[in-house]
Amino acid sequence: MKKRVIEAIKNFDSDALDALLDNEKSYMEVSKSLFISTLKSTFESVKEDGCQAFDDVFFGICGSCNKGCEGMTFLSNSGHYLDIFIESKDDYSVDDIYVCNDLSNLTGLEKLHDLSFDFDEDEKVLFTPNNEYLLIKEQYELLLSELRNLEDGITLDEFVAWYDGFIYLRDFINDLDPFSNFPFKLFNLIYVSLWKLDNIVEIKTKSEHVLEALIDFEVAKTERDQLIWFFENEEDQFISTFDMDVEGLDSNSHIAFRLDEINLIIDISGYEYVLDYFLKLENFHDHMMEKYEPLPQHYQKSETGEIIPLLHNYLRLHNKYLDLLERYRPDI
Repeated sequence: MKKRVIEAIKNFDSDALDALLDNEKSYMEVSKSLFISTLKSTFESVKEDGCQAFDDVFFGICGSCNKGCEGMTFLSNSGHYLDIFIESKDDYSVDDIYVCNDLSNLTGLEKLHDLSFDFDEDEKVLFTPNNEYLLIKEQYELLLSELRNLEDGITLDEFVAWYDGFIYLRDFINDLDPFSNFPFKLFNLIYVSLWKLDNIVEIKTKSEHVLEALIDFEVAKTERDQLIWFFENEEDQFISTFDMDVEGLDSNSHIAFRLDEINLIIDISGYEYVLDYFLKLENFHDHMMEKYEPLPQHYQKSETGEIIPLLHNYLRLHNKYLDLLERYRPDI
């Protein structure tokens, strides 16, 4: 059976793997169904890159969770790889399968694209939520329930007043460090949802600041002056309008907000200029990124053949506005 499991993984055959593995067992501490679906999604993603299967399997030694035990690297000619440890009592049965994050191979391999994955604590079969987790879950489910029941055409002021009723949930998530891995999938989900809701609230929060910023934009006639304006207001660029459908805004002052399957029409009458400000930031940024995109010789000079797509990187490549970069981006 172990050989057939190895063959199924090698061939990206998640259906065969599903048939081979025990429904009653957990794999990587999660249910078999979650493990299989995650592996299948990984395979499907790689297929989009043109890799249809692993080309070979190489053995190695685990240096971490199963230290000293034999693991294996599934490797494609394109450099896509997955390091796996298969737990087996008799070298025939399969008791568990882990992604190995510290596998030393016995020979040098060209491992370029790591396909490893992991799971959050609240996805594991033995997870027991504490009272705090249950309270946050309850608050989030209440927020989604109420959001679904808000009436289309709700004003921005009414929306903000409603959202203020979830201060405990918002404060709890905001106190978490977004640059470290959240321990629970639920917290990741809530963080993204609140970020989208916060973008709506920022339309009102930024209203006073925006008036002065828009006046400054109208005064900035040259590209240099507009770039200075952009750098001085760049933090507001991260307020995304991606989840807001602004089509028809000029005629009816309504935006369509989307959160997963939830759609809500919000009346932003009196705040249209704020959204215009956000769009000006986005459009100027996109224009500059396109105008100063790297040339072939820039990629040739790069040690990795890649260039991080950031505006200040692009400007430096073209030796443009270096004095402004020194003033506004001295540490980058």
